[in-house]
Amino acid sequence: MDALDKIRRFFGATWKVLGWIRSAVANIVFLLLLAFVLVGLLGDKEEPLEANSVLVIDPDGQLVEESVAPEPAEIFLKKMGREPSKAEESKAQDVIDAIRQAAGDSRIKAVVIDPGDLIGCDTTKLMDIGKALRNFKESGKPVLAHSSFYTQGQFLLASYADAVYLSPLGGVSLTGFGTYPTYFKGLLDKARVNVHVYRVGEYKTAVEPFLRDSMSEQARESNREWLDALWQAYLNEAARNRSISTESILAYVNNIDTKLGAVGGDAARLAVTTKLVDDIKTIDQFDLILATKIGLKPEDVHRVGFKDYLRLSPYEKPISREMIGVIRARGPIVPGQQPESMTGSESVADLFRQARQDPSIVAVVLRLDSSGGSATAAEDIHREIVRTQDAGKPVVVSLGSVAASGAYWIAAGANRIVAAPTTLTGSIGIFAAFPTFENTARDWGVTTDGVGTTDIADLGNPLRPIPPRVSTSIQFLLEHGYKVFLDRVAKGRRMTAPEVEELAQGKVFLGQTALARKLVDQAGGLDEAIKAAADLAGLTNAASRDLRREPTPREKLLQNIFSSGAALLLPRTSGPMTSLLHVAREHAELLDSFTDPHHIYARSLECEAVTR
Repeated sequence: MDALDKIRRFFGATWKVLGWIRSAVANIVFLLLLAFVLVGLLGDKEEPLEANSVLVIDPDGQLVEESVAPEPAEIFLKKMGREPSKAEESKAQDVIDAIRQAAGDSRIKAVVIDPGDLIGCDTTKLMDIGKALRNFKESGKPVLAHSSFYTQGQFLLASYADAVYLSPLGGVSLTGFGTYPTYFKGLLDKARVNVHVYRVGEYKTAVEPFLRDSMSEQARESNREWLDALWQAYLNEAARNRSISTESILAYVNNIDTKLGAVGGDAARLAVTTKLVDDIKTIDQFDLILATKIGLKPEDVHRVGFKDYLRLSPYEKPISREMIGVIRARGPIVPGQQPESMTGSESVADLFRQARQDPSIVAVVLRLDSSGGSATAAEDIHREIVRTQDAGKPVVVSLGSVAASGAYWIAAGANRIVAAPTTLTGSIGIFAAFPTFENTARDWGVTTDGVGTTDIADLGNPLRPIPPRVSTSIQFLLEHGYKVFLDRVAKGRRMTAPEVEELAQGKVFLGQTALARKLVDQAGGLDEAIKAAADLAGLTNAASRDLRREPTPREKLLQNIFSSGAALLLPRTSGPMTSLLHVAREHAELLDSFTDPHHIYARSLECEAVTR
């Protein structure tokens, strides 16, 4: 009995401790939420924009087409006097809108490009921002750039400035473009996993990571063609902005070792002698240059980031009784309702439905930035385009940085397709892949056996091999899906089947090549697409309005609770391990996006890593 009493007392005490911890955690969460609400209600009002202000173009993370819903915790942390963690992405259109607004704002005296937190080199989006900066210069206000170091994407953004400055210990890192997929065949072989792959298209290389341990010659040939063209476009733009030759930039990249040796390893000095930057300046020296340019003292210059500027001075688009509705879709194409980081078939369908029911919307521009995904979801969105056209509202598709495979399936139904010269598009082909683990299980002593009413009754069991007749059936389904894809392109582009077949087979093209091969109608960005939609609708004023999904009350509540807790209790870190975890997360998200109910995909994985 004594022993039993001790056990009861032990577990009783343990339960009390757990109960106290549970109560304490609940109280902490409640107090955090209460503090969030009070700060939101009682917090100080935003300070007005000062007269002598400088707009700072300081994008965080990757440039994206559409940003996810803002985190309430960011506002909370700012009001509490803590800086929130850096964002992982910035909406390119926000940068453009801020620049456009600042051009006519007498309070903004100059633009400073501070690209230090920009990740990746999304050439298409950077050129769109560059176009806005060129227009800004017409206002007569200076544009200056300064950073402690310039990566490839950061340098292209900075090159649009009137003058580019670099810190004494800085440099410019230019590496060119490449695509280096991760191949899993060796791992799958060791794990004894069978991956059953079915595809249509000689160049449809998305499944190669499951079948090979290196890039095939077909993939190498196709990738080399568009990578060279993309690199040349980058060189042309950077050389034009810096008033130097493309050959000098190429010589800098290809002979970086000998050039660095010649200047004793001084990368900043090398950047100046190569005319990639104008001068070497510390941040305080740059501040003096900036202040002198606008006739002020450094202490009188007020800097405002583009995000804060838009909050203080929202970009005012022209208002009209008849407008162009703009729908933005980014990320993998998947079925159902999805967040802004994915192209959900139902999410996009809801926006098209909204456009059809709104009498003020007379035409729609669908801005696509996706490498494809579910064939079923792509067909569903394609159907929404047709329904909108049947309702008497033309649809123009604007292709962003990447609009390939399933994204092109969607675009093919539009009245007109507009693409930037550096857009990655095409990749007309589909595939399916199914892993089975019968060998893996057997190696671990796990087997499965039984009976069924047919010889395919075990279909879907990952511990059973795929029957031959099922493999044959899947290939037939894939061939049919490919024919549907070709038919959508042929009808939408007013081409013959043989013409489409010549452009298919999974080949990837840059926008300038796609235009020459009649896969797109016009070169340009979103502005040109909106103008094209206005022309189709018979409008002289191309006013537009973004159509966005409103979060549900439940989503807003959960966002408030979980994002606030995460931001407060889980500080963001950086370093090699974080980079490795980021790669692992990307692969996990990739696998998680394969959700087509029929397991048939129109996706171009080789295009996804180039802009990162």
